[in-house]
Amino acid sequence: MQLCDDSKRLMRLMDGRRVRKPPFWEPWFGMSDFLRRRWGGTGIRERIVMSKDLGMAIVNLKGVDTNLGFGESEMTSDGVSRYSGGGLDSIEQMEERPVPDWKDQITRLKEEQRMVRESGLVSWLILPWCFHKIATSMGLTRFAVRVYRDFPFVDRAFEIVEERNRMVIDQVVSAVRPDVVLFDGDCSYKHGLMVDPELFRRLVFERTRKTVSRLKRLGIPYVLHTDGKLDDVIPVLIELGFSMVHGCESKANDLADLVERFGDDIVLAGNMDIDFLSKATVEEVRSETLSMLEAGSSKCRYVAACNTSPLDFIPDENYIAMAEAIKGYGGHGYCPQ
Repeated sequence: MQLCDDSKRLMRLMDGRRVRKPPFWEPWFGMSDFLRRRWGGTGIRERIVMSKDLGMAIVNLKGVDTNLGFGESEMTSDGVSRYSGGGLDSIEQMEERPVPDWKDQITRLKEEQRMVRESGLVSWLILPWCFHKIATSMGLTRFAVRVYRDFPFVDRAFEIVEERNRMVIDQVVSAVRPDVVLFDGDCSYKHGLMVDPELFRRLVFERTRKTVSRLKRLGIPYVLHTDGKLDDVIPVLIELGFSMVHGCESKANDLADLVERFGDDIVLAGNMDIDFLSKATVEEVRSETLSMLEAGSSKCRYVAACNTSPLDFIPDENYIAMAEAIKGYGGHGYCPQ
């Protein structure tokens, strides 16, 4: 089955080309109650139908378990499980974690990929990026202290994450052939990187280059999500050959400025603030969505989305209003070559 127009536009962007009408891709869709209410469940069939109804170009195959998570959660007073820190303290903890047997996951993911492709859409698979995985496995305070007092420990921990990612690419990604791989990579606050830019590069660059080289050989484009300010993140991603960066958090970045400085070299995605989306009127949502689309797509290398995971505190009618505004947007009449 041929790809639908939305998916074709997205894959053109992933290939380094430009499109007048931005596609819609929500990398962190967390509105599971919304999905159940409107489409009856959260499985692959329901996600495909939701994507087609809302005009999303791509369907999530979800992540692959690398068995290296040490994040901890606690129940809040309102009964919600929230991240509360991390328990990673030694390399031995990581080395004791066996490599998972991915055979069952491969079987499931291959079947889901078949279903997605038969629907005319494309798919993405999530991998954990070394920075975010270790920072959350330790807790940000302990991570910040340890990175300066015991750099060899943090350096080795980062490498173990990427070693495991390379195994996933060699064994799972190569078998399943998702259309895009997304690295979960939060590494920035609203004012800038969580660590000094030179230290950031030292920690992530070479080992990430080795990881993504495997995706390059497979011909699978790769993208990264991070919250926060992107000024020091994007140049590193461009150098590493990332096709897209998702986030473009509106409280930390001026989308038009990001497009002006980086829009010729990498696709920008996101920017809709979920707090605004939860409180605005439908008309305000439509207006803000159009403003976002105009700013983001001025160089025809933009993907519409929220800047982080939309959750069920967003009214259904507001999320639908955003999706409809994206679908109805005609795009820029002039597309620079």
